Amino acid sequence: MAGIFTRGALDKIMTNADLTPEQRTEQVFSLYGRALDEGFISKHDAEEAKQAAIEATKAGFKAQEPIDPKTTDEYLALQRERDMLRTIGGDDFATVLPKYRELVYGMLDHGKDAKPVSEQLPSVREKNGELFFPESEPTKGQPKNTPQYSQQPTGRPGANPTSAEEAEYQRISAQWK
Repeated sequence: MAGIFTRGALDKIMTNADLTPEQRTEQVFSLYGRALDEGFISKHDAEEAKQAAIEATKAGFKAQEPIDPKTTDEYLALQRERDMLRTIGGDDFATVLPKYRELVYGMLDHGKDAKPVSEQLPSVREKNGELFFPESEPTKGQPKNTPQYSQQPTGRPGANPTSAEEAEYQRISAQWK
C-alpha cells in the first residue's frame, strides 16, 4: 500500500474487488494513520532531541575569560602617554626647550629600575646640549604656574592690581580704624 493519503491511493483500495468492506475500511484507516504518523514526533522524542541540542550547544560554547581592562594594550599606551605628559609638565623639564621635551623624554630610561628623571637629565644634557635652555637662563620663556595679570601690579609683586580709586578707598578706610 502507498504511504501517502491521496485520492489515487483511496481509489485503489475501494476498487479492489478482492477486499471485503471491512478490509477496505481497515486499509483506509491504516492509510490515514500512516499519513498522520509521517510528520508526528512524540513528546518524549521531542524532549530528547531538545536536550541533545542543548548539550551540543553547551559543548560548543566556552565562556570567555573576563578581560582585565588594565592589562589591555590601549590602556597601557594611554598610561604611558599620561606619565609622559606629567613628566614633561613637571619642574624637572623646565630646563628643556618646549619643542624638544618629547624627544628628551624618549631618551630617558623608563624601566622599573630606572633612576629618577632629575638624575638622568644631566647626562642627556651633556650629550645633547642644544635641546636645553642655556645655563644662564634655564627658564627663559617658560610659563610659570602662577596667575599672570595684564597690568603690572602696583606694590609688591604678585599682588592684585588696584586702580587709583581703590587705593584712595584703602587709604581712607585705614584712617577710620
